[in-house]
Amino acid sequence: MFKSFKLKRNYFILLVLAVFLFFQGILLSNLSSDMIQLDKPVSFNSGWSLKMDPAADTVTMSRAVTDEMLGNVICFFTYDAFVDAFVDGESIYHFGESHSYLKSPGSLRHMIDIPENSLGKTLTVRVQYAYSGKYTTDIDIILGGSGGIILTLLRREAIDLSVNLLMLVLGIILCVIFVLQLKNNIHSENCLYLGLLSLCFVFWTNNNLFFTQLIFPYSTAQYFCYYFFLSMLPLLLMCYLETITDGLRFNRLFWIHLALCAAITFLQLSGISEFTESLPVFLIYSSVEMVIVILKLVKNRKSHRNALLVGAFIVMVVCILLNAVLYLFNQTNGVSTTMAKLGISIYLIVSIYVSINGVVTNLAKVQQSELLHKIAFTDSLTQVGNRYAFNYNINEVDLRDLSLFSLDINNLKYYNDTFGHACGDTLICEATQMLNEVFSKLYRTGGDEFIAVEIKSSAEHLQYLKNELSEKMNEYNGGEGHDVVVEIACGYSTYNEGDVFYEDILKRADAQMYYDKGRIKMASKIKSVR
Repeated sequence: MFKSFKLKRNYFILLVLAVFLFFQGILLSNLSSDMIQLDKPVSFNSGWSLKMDPAADTVTMSRAVTDEMLGNVICFFTYDAFVDAFVDGESIYHFGESHSYLKSPGSLRHMIDIPENSLGKTLTVRVQYAYSGKYTTDIDIILGGSGGIILTLLRREAIDLSVNLLMLVLGIILCVIFVLQLKNNIHSENCLYLGLLSLCFVFWTNNNLFFTQLIFPYSTAQYFCYYFFLSMLPLLLMCYLETITDGLRFNRLFWIHLALCAAITFLQLSGISEFTESLPVFLIYSSVEMVIVILKLVKNRKSHRNALLVGAFIVMVVCILLNAVLYLFNQTNGVSTTMAKLGISIYLIVSIYVSINGVVTNLAKVQQSELLHKIAFTDSLTQVGNRYAFNYNINEVDLRDLSLFSLDINNLKYYNDTFGHACGDTLICEATQMLNEVFSKLYRTGGDEFIAVEIKSSAEHLQYLKNELSEKMNEYNGGEGHDVVVEIACGYSTYNEGDVFYEDILKRADAQMYYDKGRIKMASKIKSVR
């Protein structure tokens, strides 16, 4: 009953938070520039005289400066255009430089300050488009204070920015899940590719936002980023689909796409043809690519691992294709990608849900596997490796680098018969602790038998280890408060020419150990076992 009450209380807290966020969203959506004491910009498209020169892809706008313009800013957006502004022939604004590898200076929202002393003078704005296909006289101009204009433009992008932020967070979460998988020896790259796909899409769509212009004002860098992330999207998508669908491979498509991107980049850098001019070809090819991808997915539908992911993926692909088609027919004015972003966000959320479930399941399997491995390869009494572990690990060692110690605890039968097996276990545990202090790789291969493995050790080092074990036994047995006397027979051997198996080395170590066992027995402190 208490647990049920606690659960209902949690639901109540979630409901309160949801109501708060809902009303907070309403307040933000109704936010106006007046609420923070900024003038709201107004449309300023009337009163201009236009001079059009289609042959030079140039539009020149001019008008007299009036009182309402003084100290304010005119703002408008251009795609791939050089912009200059003058007051009575004196330059007050310039944007765009020509490069040998770049005809376009990029796209930008221009904010031109009107000087206070320009009343009655003539303001002239010249827009020269880099490409004939971008030439237009449809230029939307607004007038206002710079703060009010910035706030207005950011408000217009609120939905896009919110969805981009959501996709950014989801992409980072997926990359973190991939890192967690690696740390837990789970080798699955689907979270990595999907996370990178999400981040790539965010960076690509952010290039068209005014928010990005405020942070990164270099439009040339934005230009290259835009086309780089656009070209990466199909590649990451193909890599991701291969990881979630058994038997699906896009090797040929992948390399053809990469070759096309390399060719377009060469044309750009050599000044032959720009990304913008090659974009229709790229989008047409990418659309064909997507059709091939979808057909392959349908053909391999029986191997899809999760029906929920398949449904979400279809929604995402349809949205992306729709945006690509719309862009082809409306390049000048641009097309919102909000629908595609929402489709991708839904798919990301579904993927995170599926991935987290997969991580939890795989972690449980890994832990279970590690537990079974430990049980199978660990001696339950001493917690060192057992004979199975020794036989498994010894095959990974180069025989020429191998040295073996054969170790045997004396008097175990005496303690078992005289004082009981609990006392015998104490002897084994005390001896094991001593052996662990001397040897790094120790295995219990029988009741009182141990083997220690040394790699690339010299004869001097092997003798040193034996002497150290002897010193520890003397120190232990010379002390007080111990219930048992620990006496361990020790023999060792290393690789000799002609050895074929590790047993050849172990036989020689055993022979030394039995010799040492007889010597220790003759000098044993336990009189009854002599």
